[in-house]
Amino acid sequence: MSYVEVRSLSKSYDGTSVFQNIDLDVAQGQICVLVGPSGCGKTTLLRAVAGLAQPDGGTIHIDGRDVTHTEAKNRGVGMVFQHYALFPNMTVEQNLAFGLQQKKLSAPVIAEKVAAMVQLMGLEARAKARPAALSGGQRQRVALARALILEPKLLLLDEPLSALDAQIRKRLREELKRLQHQIGFTAIFVTHDQEEALMLGDVVAIMQSGRFVQVGAPADIYNRPAGLAVASFIGDFNLFEPAQVKALFNASTDATWAVRPESIDISKPGKGHAQKDEGPVLKGTVSSVQVLVAILRHYVRCGDLLVKVDVLNTPGAEKFVVGDKVSLRIPKHAISEMRQ
Repeated sequence: MSYVEVRSLSKSYDGTSVFQNIDLDVAQGQICVLVGPSGCGKTTLLRAVAGLAQPDGGTIHIDGRDVTHTEAKNRGVGMVFQHYALFPNMTVEQNLAFGLQQKKLSAPVIAEKVAAMVQLMGLEARAKARPAALSGGQRQRVALARALILEPKLLLLDEPLSALDAQIRKRLREELKRLQHQIGFTAIFVTHDQEEALMLGDVVAIMQSGRFVQVGAPADIYNRPAGLAVASFIGDFNLFEPAQVKALFNASTDATWAVRPESIDISKPGKGHAQKDEGPVLKGTVSSVQVLVAILRHYVRCGDLLVKVDVLNTPGAEKFVVGDKVSLRIPKHAISEMRQ
């Protein structure tokens, strides 16, 4: 039995369906990330698991207990929102202690738990500070600590990092993953950021229009999307429609070929290809080059098609400039056949 089981869950608002008969399983100690475009139903599903939205049908089990109709406060669930909702008149320590005080724990036990959580989150220097004196990243760590200190059966996070700048988001993702390994909590994390989903999730559930279009390990979803809907949403793909496959590769198919930019081997004429895996070759001209931090992205014009090719941005990498004539080899194993 999974630690979290959602079965045949349905929810509508004012006659408009948000999702119908969806299932989800989360194992103990996993982070399951719900990812999808705005309005696809992921936050409503999270609220239903939390007990903040009553489903129209179906069941929700947490740790073997049916909580479908259990009040939110009795589910043993912790929540962290995009808006931190910290008590502005309380210090970091007081914010962390509040929930423990509501549980009627003794003062020595509360002090011990608060001190341990402050140390775990690296907030020792800010323990006496109020939220207004904290940075956005520090406030988010306090919000996370306030949820974790209650030792919830399940931690639910609704886009908690979306208001932060890129570098702070990256550090907090790493911090959250470290805490998961250290504490071993189970979590459902909602985001619309595909990079965040793939980095954080032990399991990633891609939601579109109120249904899961693929659920699986991040590497499987990235490398083997279940269909065009997933391929178009997760990462970058070069998509070759059946007519283009026939024109460019002289192959007959009713499927769209999807190929990751980093899977394509690029070389100058006469230099050969490093790839040993046989596959089709395209001839083209470099039309632009973009620096994407650790990646150099090349746009190569092959007839009427613009093909994206990524290589690592390292000092020893072969450089291609606009106007270079190049050949592209696409390994057979890198081609995913996609159908609607």
